[in-house]
Amino acid sequence: MPPKKRGQSMQVIFHLGAHCTDGGLLIRSILRNRAALAAEGIGVPGPGRYRELIGEVSTTLRGSAADTDTEDMLLEAIRDDDTAVRVVLSNENFLCRVGVVLAQNGLYPKAEKSSWLRQCLPSHEVEFALAIRNPATFVPEALAAAGEGHGILEGLSLGDLMWSEVIADIAAANPGARIVAWCHEDTPFIWSEVMREVTGHDPFTRLEGGFDMLDTIMSEDGMTRLTDFLAEREIENETKRRRAIAAFLEAHALRDEIETEIDLPGWTEDTVAALTELYEEDVARIARMQGVTFISP
Repeated sequence: MPPKKRGQSMQVIFHLGAHCTDGGLLIRSILRNRAALAAEGIGVPGPGRYRELIGEVSTTLRGSAADTDTEDMLLEAIRDDDTAVRVVLSNENFLCRVGVVLAQNGLYPKAEKSSWLRQCLPSHEVEFALAIRNPATFVPEALAAAGEGHGILEGLSLGDLMWSEVIADIAAANPGARIVAWCHEDTPFIWSEVMREVTGHDPFTRLEGGFDMLDTIMSEDGMTRLTDFLAEREIENETKRRRAIAAFLEAHALRDEIETEIDLPGWTEDTVAALTELYEEDVARIARMQGVTFISP
């Protein structure tokens, strides 16, 4: 990528989480490649440099566009230098805290506040990235993480738990902004593709950390066997890689890490089955949405 001149518009991607998906692993995986990405003009600042600052600025502006001085101050704090043509920012609390991801009208009722982020850097091209997750497992974990009771579930229709509505709200609040989305359940198979779409790096650049998510759900012996298998056969084809990952995961998965106990008042096996069916339909809907880059295996 060519060097960036001061005042030239750059790309800024906000990774919004969601909560209870990667737990910060995506930005940690990307940070492992900070030097290689910097060589391509992609800046990956440490989250401590911007999370509180962006929160404070966006809350002060409340959707109004930042003036030049405020924008310059943010960029000065975020960037290592002024040569970056793309910057990656990540915070699962960008939209809201985990305690308010659920409301009577569904998931992430404050998704339109994504525009507050965009208006922090109005002179630049802003994108958003978001992992989604089956509400059958997302809702219990979000409630547990928030330490909330189950009162919010009263009167909440299963049909209200639609990620497509969250993404539609982000799109409506940010006309023309690209949105990258993927299913959390697929991440062991597509982690390197997620990293590529979020960073925008050269597709011929091989980043470290492509198995970071898989490493959290597979035994150490299984990971060793898988990496040896792929290396010995020099498997580069994505379809073959995913097939091998699936086979080794079936044999070496850490069951405690991939199985979620669902214990919510009034939720039965039929509830979980219904939510899962609705989620699959919702995923298909998202994949067809204009302006959305959907990553799938």
